[in-house]
Amino acid sequence: GIDWYPTLLDLCGIPIPTRQKVDGVSLVPLLKGGKIGDRPLYWHYPHYGNQGGEPSSMIMEGDWKLIHYHEDGRDELYHLGRDQAEQKDLIAKESKRGGQMRKRLDAWLKKTKAKFPSKDERHDPAKRSARWKSIETAGKQRLETQHAGFLKADYKPNKDWWGSSAKD
Repeated sequence: GIDWYPTLLDLCGIPIPTRQKVDGVSLVPLLKGGKIGDRPLYWHYPHYGNQGGEPSSMIMEGDWKLIHYHEDGRDELYHLGRDQAEQKDLIAKESKRGGQMRKRLDAWLKKTKAKFPSKDERHDPAKRSARWKSIETAGKQRLETQHAGFLKADYKPNKDWWGSSAKD
């Protein structure tokens, strides 16, 4: 998403204002069949997601992706060319690469003045574990039952279902 702004400016022939800091690059060369230079890609996700995401920051360089989890400080390293599903954490085998990528990620976070979550002193690990267990069991079953209803031939969404209506 960070590349859309410089791309749209480029397509309109407008230079990036000098007073603005822009991390992205124009994708116009790609649209014209060309290439853009390789560069690290960064993500900073300093909060919990409603679909299970943990506070984390990431760097991707080529096929390598490092994920740093802020809550417990762990790092995970994946080679996406061989493991797109991120199932085999290589941080122990590739500790040097992981350490180098982590340094670059930390430098980027510092340079961009990234905001970080603060520790919640009321956090109860047992309650969190129970909540995740509930989501994985009863919550999953509830959603599967609901989704099965969507697949019925006579299913009609209610009037306020995302503002939609059934149409022929």
